[in-house]
Amino acid sequence: MPHRFSHITTTLLCLIGFFGLLGVLFLHPLSAQSNSTHTAFLPFVVAGPAKPSVFGMQTGRLASEGNLQGLIALELSWVRRGALLWKNIEPVEGGDYRWDSPQTQAMEQEMITASQHNINLILVVLASPHWATEPYQATCAPINPDKYRAFADFMAAAVQRYSKPPYNVKYWEIGNEPDAYIFPSDPGYGCWGLVKDPFYGGHQYGEMLKVVYPAIKAADPQAQVLNGGLLLDQPYDPVKNTGLSARFIEGIFRADAADSFDILSYHSYSYYNGTADGTLGDVDWKIGYLRDVMAAYNVQKPLFNTEGALLCPTVSDACRQAQADFVGRAYTRALTEDIMGFIWYVYDNDSFRNTALIEPGNPSSKRPAYQAYQQVAAMLRGATYQEKLANLPIPAEGYRFARGNELVTVFWSDVDQDVVIPAPASSTVQCFDWDGTELPCSAVRNSVILTASSGPKYVVVKP
Repeated sequence: MPHRFSHITTTLLCLIGFFGLLGVLFLHPLSAQSNSTHTAFLPFVVAGPAKPSVFGMQTGRLASEGNLQGLIALELSWVRRGALLWKNIEPVEGGDYRWDSPQTQAMEQEMITASQHNINLILVVLASPHWATEPYQATCAPINPDKYRAFADFMAAAVQRYSKPPYNVKYWEIGNEPDAYIFPSDPGYGCWGLVKDPFYGGHQYGEMLKVVYPAIKAADPQAQVLNGGLLLDQPYDPVKNTGLSARFIEGIFRADAADSFDILSYHSYSYYNGTADGTLGDVDWKIGYLRDVMAAYNVQKPLFNTEGALLCPTVSDACRQAQADFVGRAYTRALTEDIMGFIWYVYDNDSFRNTALIEPGNPSSKRPAYQAYQQVAAMLRGATYQEKLANLPIPAEGYRFARGNELVTVFWSDVDQDVVIPAPASSTVQCFDWDGTELPCSAVRNSVILTASSGPKYVVVKP
């Protein structure tokens, strides 16, 4: 669950030397002053083994009715669900684990549903019992060090139970936004953040991971552990001494806990400000920031955006359409940034700034963002990033991907303008709008001319 505050390169492509279509035109702006063109040559390629899909979703419920059909139609690789609640399963210290609470039973059914549909479920573990966090009242508060072993034993029991059929859970996220400060009561997220600690409580969280991680791996060596997705509200600025919570991840590394989780999880939201990119802009600073921090500590881990969306503080048709445009842009950029996955928060309710892809209570009614999600996933699932398009007229942005023996170009612009997309005249070309509507197009003089607009357009070139 989000905080209420503001917020691959895979196997090298195998060149097919016997067959190739050449003659690709360099991109250039259209203008009344010049009709000149520049020709370059780019062979068609066939990708090697496909990377895992970045496409994922958080849902309020993964049920066998209602929202499930729409989710399955998106062909997601990931669904994130919260949560498995420790306090429900071990309410009394040293007592038997109680797997029969209604909430736990409902979550078990969702695990089965995910497994039946070959979806990787990221299971978030939340809500420590009071006996493990006292004197703090919030169940998200730091676990007392003398209770780390109890938590490790619980996690080992949970992994042992749920890593096997019919559940088959392999991805475990330990908490949610632990870099949020400690709350006096339960907010539903966080909260290991120690305001007076120079590393904001990250060291303590790291010490906990060092006890829990070996227990998880002993129960299931194939299990993958994610840190609780970082809120990472703003970057740390040592000059201004601001953004101290961003040092939480440094605290984890300083506790020598870099080897005690597998995937670095973070959250990244943008607020609608009249543009499709919102307040985040066209570059997500969190990706570069986290990679710089990892480099400073000689750490290498895949990044996973486990919560993201364009938020609509006020509902409007303009914001709904901007969300659709954001979806296509965000997932395209996620592939170019080589992150492991991107979880849209949230599929089926508007509990956090109106981000649902369907109308809550009416799953058959799809919003524009659903159509955009389905289209970008259909175009880029299994695709391998090749390059950013050069020579596009400002402020257009575009990227080229290889998908089997096809080339897929994705492009957009904050200002409507014509752009030239390379496409050999001898090839078969299909063009699509942001929502999957097929657009008339053909390759003439080794190029396709289309109007770039806020919503991504897709050009598929087949040999």
